[in-house]
Amino acid sequence: MKSPRKVHDYTDELATEHQFVMNDNVLRFMGLSNDKTFNSLLYSVGGILVVLIMLGSVFLIYNAFTISLNERMRQYGILLSVGATAKQLRNSVLFEGLCIGAIGIPVGVLVGIPSIKGVLSLVSKNFENVAYDNVPLGLTVSIPMIIVAVVISLVTILISAYIPARKAANTPVMACIRQTNEIKVESKAINTSKWMERIYGLERTLALKNFKRNKRRYRSIVLSLTLSVVMFVSASAFKTTLQQAAESSVVNTDYDIMFFSENMKENESFQLFDKLQNVDGVYEGSYQSMMEYSSKINLNNFSADYREAAGYVELDETIDLPMDIQFLEDSIYLDFIKSLGLDVAEYTGENAKVIAVAKAKNQTATASQKNDMIDMFTEQSMNLLITPNTNNGVILNEGRNVAITFVDTYPVDPLPKLPSEVRSYKFMIVAPYQLIDTWSLADVPMDWGLMYLSKDVSQSVDEMKKIIESEEITYEYSIYNANEIFDQNRNIIFIIDLFTIVFVIMISLIAIANVFNTISTNIRLRRRELAMLRSIGMSDRDFNKMMRFECALYGFQTLLFGLPISGILAWLIYKGTFMGGAEVEFTFPWSSIGISVLGVFLVIFITTMYALSMIKKENIVDALRDEMN
Repeated sequence: MKSPRKVHDYTDELATEHQFVMNDNVLRFMGLSNDKTFNSLLYSVGGILVVLIMLGSVFLIYNAFTISLNERMRQYGILLSVGATAKQLRNSVLFEGLCIGAIGIPVGVLVGIPSIKGVLSLVSKNFENVAYDNVPLGLTVSIPMIIVAVVISLVTILISAYIPARKAANTPVMACIRQTNEIKVESKAINTSKWMERIYGLERTLALKNFKRNKRRYRSIVLSLTLSVVMFVSASAFKTTLQQAAESSVVNTDYDIMFFSENMKENESFQLFDKLQNVDGVYEGSYQSMMEYSSKINLNNFSADYREAAGYVELDETIDLPMDIQFLEDSIYLDFIKSLGLDVAEYTGENAKVIAVAKAKNQTATASQKNDMIDMFTEQSMNLLITPNTNNGVILNEGRNVAITFVDTYPVDPLPKLPSEVRSYKFMIVAPYQLIDTWSLADVPMDWGLMYLSKDVSQSVDEMKKIIESEEITYEYSIYNANEIFDQNRNIIFIIDLFTIVFVIMISLIAIANVFNTISTNIRLRRRELAMLRSIGMSDRDFNKMMRFECALYGFQTLLFGLPISGILAWLIYKGTFMGGAEVEFTFPWSSIGISVLGVFLVIFITTMYALSMIKKENIVDALRDEMN
């Protein structure tokens, strides 16, 4: 279609007169899928990550302009004193922002596109095995999206420049020159108790007083650090959640190759089975067929745990419960009966008993119990009247009484189902294929699976495809290559690891740059104050002790706000992924929080020591005069 976004409107018009099948795989790549779980995962988790990146970038730009203007406050005061108007000052700062944007934005675009291309080139080969129909992974540059990014960046720069410029223009001239407007505090606000002075000592008391009298700068540093912690922990939580989702999608199978077809007849299935089994490399084969049944079940027969999980309240109610019946090759079925220790005579013959698996997910299970299943029924055996369903889901009148024994597992994995056909429970009867004739199902179309073990899976699959094409089968079918599925799972995990590591590194760099810029510049703005302390005899040892205590205060205040917010965002990322249909468990990000705690204090300490080393090289007299370069 010329306009793929109108595909759903187009199909709605054709639905009453024609049949159609949508290529959901392509629509997912284009963001046009009707898959609500996929869209929920894409937009919920993606939205959180985009907001985090934008917040970090905006705050970094805004902070840089604010600090830069604070450094040049005296310069602006001198300009105002010689006749510059407030409008001229604002325009000067805005023009400076435009110049920075004119250089920075094109450089960012020119560096960003090749960087993305480089990352994609690393995963392109792995991606080819993941995508359906070997869809290649390439870089497509969207001009509208680049324009949107440029506009957002430019608006951010102008807003970030305008707010501090307006503040500087509204500040009195003498206050700008003398820089007396930064700290406005009453003496009562910085008082400390006698016992606190005794515990902390002079150096730590001075650090505490500085926090109280200079809350504006203190808040900007704590906010920068908090945002950095939140971004890092959220990015790590995103990585962990995606890894869980990828690992939960790993599929285990009993055979190397499976041919699967819906509504195929018995004679056609056996003819094809014999031909495919003669392919080179195939040394073992088996088959199964499946059909959907239903049975009327009284809620009293369900276990209390299952009634609670399913939300059933009325115990006397009777419901129609859909189930599957799996007909296996007789020899495989008999071997399984023997392995269970059951009497073979009771489970073979015309009125034989059958086994069944009836399990449901434990919705209240903890992370360590996520694979635990609950029994659906209270009894270990029961008699049921089961009725086959047609392809349209209509329940037929012909029913059959069967004696069922419930077991914990089945001998062979059942045939695959579409995501929309997967139930919240697993109720499947397993029966020998000999019952097909007894139950008068020989000519009824069913879902068929032909399974094989091969010494060379890829070669066998290629030959099987040629045979199937020559047979001109009119039914829809699929061939599953177990090796390809395992490769897909490995490649998915590799791609997720790579992208999330790049994302975490990018977030970390933004966070470190933000913190370094904020702390180092704020210390430079205090150069007169620090020079005064050195001029009255404070030793380097005491000076360093005071600054280390300030670092500790920054760190503890950051963790007080950053850790709860990080935990909440980590839970929101998990919730968005879970609502998207991924089988994940919420894992509190202890490791990333531990790294954040160490990283916060390390970055603060290194940045502070670096800024102080630069200040200590300056002449004390020049610093007291505050002749900043």
